Amino acid sequence: MKKLVFLFLILWSLGATSQDFLTKRGMKFELSGFVRNDFIFDSRENVDACDHLLELLPKEPFYDSNGEDIYAHPSAHFLNTFTRFGTRFSGLVLGSSKVSAYVEVDFTGGTATNSLRFRHAYTLFEWQKTKLLFGRTWHPAFIEKVYPGTLNENTGLPFQVFNRSPQLRVTHQLDDHIDLIAAAVYQFKYSNTGPNGKSYEYQRNAVIPNLHAQLQYYNANWVLGAAFDWKTIQPRTYTTGNNNEMYKTNEKLSTFALIAYLKYTKDLFEFKAKTMYGQNVCESLLPSGYAVASTNASTGAETYTPFNHTYNWVNITYGKEWKVGLFVGYLKNFGTSDAIDLNSYAASIGMMYGFATNLDMAYKISPQLIYTYKNFMFGWELSLTTAAYGSNDLNDKAKVKDTGNVSNFRNMMSIAYNF
Repeated sequence: MKKLVFLFLILWSLGATSQDFLTKRGMKFELSGFVRNDFIFDSRENVDACDHLLELLPKEPFYDSNGEDIYAHPSAHFLNTFTRFGTRFSGLVLGSSKVSAYVEVDFTGGTATNSLRFRHAYTLFEWQKTKLLFGRTWHPAFIEKVYPGTLNENTGLPFQVFNRSPQLRVTHQLDDHIDLIAAAVYQFKYSNTGPNGKSYEYQRNAVIPNLHAQLQYYNANWVLGAAFDWKTIQPRTYTTGNNNEMYKTNEKLSTFALIAYLKYTKDLFEFKAKTMYGQNVCESLLPSGYAVASTNASTGAETYTPFNHTYNWVNITYGKEWKVGLFVGYLKNFGTSDAIDLNSYAASIGMMYGFATNLDMAYKISPQLIYTYKNFMFGWELSLTTAAYGSNDLNDKAKVKDTGNVSNFRNMMSIAYNF
């Protein structure tokens, strides 16, 4: 039976080709990417990924018996795991649409994770005014036309969305300078945290995709945009009561994010900025999450409330062959939306899920100097990242109190050959 179905599909595709419905017109294959080596010095240990290449935040202090911070020590390493390869296939025509596909891999894994990983893998249909993309690529909240031009692979983390996920995205040109973007996104590698750790199962169990809508204006000098993002997760499918009895649950948590951004370009000068107010956006590697607001002691049934944060950054660059730049980022934790019921058993011990929920604020200042000659690039970037950790006050919507600052200084030099 399977062979018959397979044979039918082949014959159908051949028939469609013979009717010029699906045609090959100048099929093209393009290879792009770069080979890159990075030398990195850090003044202390960080919360990071990809063998320390992707820096997020300095770690919260951890003191030994003598009161000394164990994480307050320098480190240095030399990496070439940022090397990347991308392949684009184009030239196929399906009806009135142009069809292309893109696959990109890199080696930012090494000793900590798999050394070869997928970054992008999607198919794109293009009509005169509409584009339809399905597959894995940047989350639409990343804003591909407006993101920080940092030398560090973290691309502005933890102040900028960093998330590549499977999605269905439609971009429709309303006129010559305005696009309407709508997307339905499902989590996979970049996922929320919950009772079973970091997993995409929480959104999968909620069934509903992450929905995104965006309006973007652009011309020769400006890009301006605003977006609304809405997501639902289901942390548990069952709970456990006092007598270890199990009870089915479908309690969900719905959250949103509001985004505004701009870019101005004039000759060799470029100015970019973005602000986001987000709830439970830790799937984008941002400090965020949610807390258990209340628990039914007899059944274990829970309700949830999200943490609320703002994430802001500004990026200025000037030059072409020699380019100087400055990145500045700031984030703030405003606590949870709802009060936490202290009479609830689970809430009384402060059950929280996410990333750095006890971080009150953080900022980064990062200047850079980049020299480019044809395919060759040399870059030097300094960055100072400061984070304020404290304790969550359960009497005041889990706002972070009694904070102390900790900082990391990073010195990074990179050499790359682009192709």
